Amino acid sequence: MSVVGQEEGIDHGSVRGYRQHRYRKIAATEECGCLKAIRDHQRASKPVPERSQRQREWYGGQFVTAASGSQPGRPILPPGDCPVDDCGQEAAGRSKQRRGWVRAHVHGSTMPPRAFCSGACAAVGIALAELRMTSPAAG
Repeated sequence: MSVVGQEEGIDHGSVRGYRQHRYRKIAATEECGCLKAIRDHQRASKPVPERSQRQREWYGGQFVTAASGSQPGRPILPPGDCPVDDCGQEAAGRSKQRRGWVRAHVHGSTMPPRAFCSGACAAVGIALAELRMTSPAAG
């Protein structure tokens, strides 16, 4: 005899109970405790990497915790901390652009054109250049 659709015999409040709900095609609820049990199990099985001191300083202590869901798949560096040599250096005197690099210049900024290793670094450079505008941009 099949147990599909039968509520009795489910070990409520545990991961096993959650799996029994799934097998029997009965929705798990907050009241039975199975949803909380599976969330706690998932958090425990995927520990959150500890944030570096520089990340805490950059975000002012306000950063993502394990309870919020997904975590980044790569290390997040604060702006200006790119480990690539020459990222963010002036590009005005260079005769040749490096392959795959982004040259960024903001018209009206006191900052000269600069070369960045990626679009993410270039976005930070553009934002800094916009903060150093001498006149409002014509739009």
